[in-house]
Amino acid sequence: MYRLFIDECGHQDLKGSDNPNQQYLGLTGIIMDESYASAEFTARLNEVKSNTFGRSDFALHRRELLNPVNDPYIALKQPGKRAGFDTALIELIQDATYTVITIIIDKKLHKQTYAVWRFHPYHYCMTVLLERYVLHLRGIGGTGDVMVESREKVDNIRLSKAYRYFYKKGTANVTPQLIKKHLSSSEIKIKRKADNIAGLQLADLIANPSCRELICARLNQPMTADFSKKVVAILYTSKYRRNWLGKVPGWGTKWLP
Repeated sequence: MYRLFIDECGHQDLKGSDNPNQQYLGLTGIIMDESYASAEFTARLNEVKSNTFGRSDFALHRRELLNPVNDPYIALKQPGKRAGFDTALIELIQDATYTVITIIIDKKLHKQTYAVWRFHPYHYCMTVLLERYVLHLRGIGGTGDVMVESREKVDNIRLSKAYRYFYKKGTANVTPQLIKKHLSSSEIKIKRKADNIAGLQLADLIANPSCRELICARLNQPMTADFSKKVVAILYTSKYRRNWLGKVPGWGTKWLP
């Protein structure tokens, strides 16, 4: 039994897509064995948190790690804490067992391409991500479900509806029969940050580096964040989904439209 943990990078709103800082939306999915995620991986992540913050009863959040002004993140300002914590996180990201898929949409191009009818950017990315998840499960003979972090109430309702539509109707690439064979539930699981789900925290840590690298490559710009570059190197070495020849684009990463 597998689980797809999903996190986003960027904004779903099309209104600001002409702004280069709001042009892209990315979804990153972490595929992990559910029993491993809830037991061994959770224990490893809790150990990293406890060693740095003295507690593990909270969810790591990338934004607060970058700007540690509140408890318990303020501990990262202590001498040596940041370096030790970053090293431990990189080791966890390297050693853990999971598969990554990242989907990015250029919202500006999406708006220009589909002037009359447009697939909701978040749901478009989600559908393409789910297609690859189902095909991955087919390839390994597995079944699984899907989990995301709760957003606004209206967004949660719309996402649940979009997921049910995918499950019932399928797409041109995956039939409803194939979906029902490999997805164990017609409902997407939506959890709060306060639920402290380890798999969702890993998705949060990986989503931004994965998306930023793809955007930088598209724009021919260098990545500058050392931590993010280390994460991306790990993804390309062993974590991105790939075909039998080791090809990542189209399998572990995908640009839309």
